[in-house]
Amino acid sequence: MDIPAALAALSPVGNAAQALAAWRRRTRGDARSLVDELSNNLRYLDLVAEDDVPLAEVAGKLSTTEYDRLLKDGYRFKSLKRKKIEPMSSLDNTDLASWQGKETEELVFAIYDKFKTLIVKFPYTSDKPKYRWGVRVNNIRKRIWLLLRHVEG
Repeated sequence: MDIPAALAALSPVGNAAQALAAWRRRTRGDARSLVDELSNNLRYLDLVAEDDVPLAEVAGKLSTTEYDRLLKDGYRFKSLKRKKIEPMSSLDNTDLASWQGKETEELVFAIYDKFKTLIVKFPYTSDKPKYRWGVRVNNIRKRIWLLLRHVEG
């Protein structure tokens, strides 16, 4: 997996977990619930990517419950970080380059859209190579790392 330099520090499982724990300590209420859900989902995806746990064993455990509740209640995901995602030269010419300059909520929406796609489609398409589920898992992880990098900055 090609990891932009700006995110490389978060790529080891422990570092991302520490960053999520630090973010959790800085948040309260609804934001904390969302951070907890993201953290749990990332742990499951890390099991797949780092420990060779079959995606079939964790796909059903991924959750969007808090996100769905917050979305329904009109939560402003922009409040997680009001600034736009800052340009980082190491993101240039990567699959994350398009996220530079976008709002936090756009990234959160995209991450959860990918979770929902995985939850719904994987059980029916797990044996179809065109879906490249391993690549999709890593892409979700990289987006979460980008979100972590963004809220830390």
